[in-house]
Amino acid sequence: MQPRASTPPSCNISTHTDSSDTSDEETKATTVSIASDTSLSKTSAKSTATNLIIPYIPILQADGTLKAPQVSFDGYGSYGGRFAPESIMGFLYELTSFFEATISDPSFWLEYATFQGSRHTQLHMATKLTSLADGATIWLKREDQNEYGTHKARNIVGQLLLARRMGRSQVVTDCASAKHGAFTAAMCARLGLSCVIVMGADDANAQREDVLGMEALGAKIITASAPSGLGSLRAAITEALRYSVCNHESAYYLMGSPVGPSPLPTLARTFQGLLGEEVAAQMQEVGCKPDALVTAVGSGSGAIGLFRPFLHDLSVRLVGVEAAMAAALTDGELGVLQGARTLLLQTNEGQILDSHSISPDMNLSTVGPEVAHWKDSGRIEISTATDADALDGFKTLQHHEGILSGLDSSHAVAKAIGLARELGPGKNVVLMVTGCDNIGMSGLDV
Repeated sequence: MQPRASTPPSCNISTHTDSSDTSDEETKATTVSIASDTSLSKTSAKSTATNLIIPYIPILQADGTLKAPQVSFDGYGSYGGRFAPESIMGFLYELTSFFEATISDPSFWLEYATFQGSRHTQLHMATKLTSLADGATIWLKREDQNEYGTHKARNIVGQLLLARRMGRSQVVTDCASAKHGAFTAAMCARLGLSCVIVMGADDANAQREDVLGMEALGAKIITASAPSGLGSLRAAITEALRYSVCNHESAYYLMGSPVGPSPLPTLARTFQGLLGEEVAAQMQEVGCKPDALVTAVGSGSGAIGLFRPFLHDLSVRLVGVEAAMAAALTDGELGVLQGARTLLLQTNEGQILDSHSISPDMNLSTVGPEVAHWKDSGRIEISTATDADALDGFKTLQHHEGILSGLDSSHAVAKAIGLARELGPGKNVVLMVTGCDNIGMSGLDV
């Protein structure tokens, strides 16, 4: 029997924008009216007020009013907390209060929505992957379309605007894949903020050209290594936390992942969760609803972004894929690391075990506390993939869809295809795709 492309009859595919057509992007956004003083106006789009195209930000209503987001700074079951040095506690309390007030301010969301780095990405129907699976329709959330291919753009933009409102002159952030650091450096340049990027020494050495690019954008690069944690993301986060403690009066710590002491995971979740809201709106546009969402899980940025808006819809399966040798959700135990209680790869004596992954973003011995809570509650399904599986996933997207994906999202390709086969025709699977990593791809068998 020949494989076929399954198009669910309930989906209005004719309204879908093809990945090669970027001219219609603006028509996919929500129009709200903005008065000349930049405050939100309740007047209709037909009024004389200036009409701006706003990305998918459900907090901004179509009539120009604000729907305040629901924010909780509490722990997540047994996870979370604020285990931080006394010297930084004052900043964390200040950040909590300032953040809570800022996200209730309509002008902040207007600034966020109209900032040059804010954009939505396409939801691409993967016709050849769908045919290969011979089951459910597979959709690709094209986060590789963000500048520099980062899937953390929404979180980075939100926190940079927050830092500027707080009067901070310097931003320090950690990164594993240089695409996140490059995006942060570029946005800091646009905002006139000093930028410090901390990378693990091994990650920096593997991405030398990107490091030079970040420096060209004005960023100061600090490389970190440790007897344990090697030169990976774990070392970068530890050093970035230390740097922020020493410079807490002027520096804002932009935690790229949903980890660290409260309120840092809450900030990441609030901005990154707009990714899932975007998917929900885009699926609705084509007359569909997702039956399963699939993403790679390292620190949890992708899962926090994609899954959170669907948590209470139990008809949607939420599926994460970890790197087999960095599987904190699968093999980890409860512990405290980098300011939060979460699942860790550790010995019986509580010593943190080293992790490994071909993807810099997946090479971490821990995971965000909220994602750990979801796993314990049974809401999300977790599996693992090896380096070889990730390379196979990279080839699959390359050969069938013409997409050079990040090695992190490549971990989840086979799972998405298998899930599509399992669910069958008439169902919909959404896979998040990140941008390609420049980590010496010529040396990989791809």
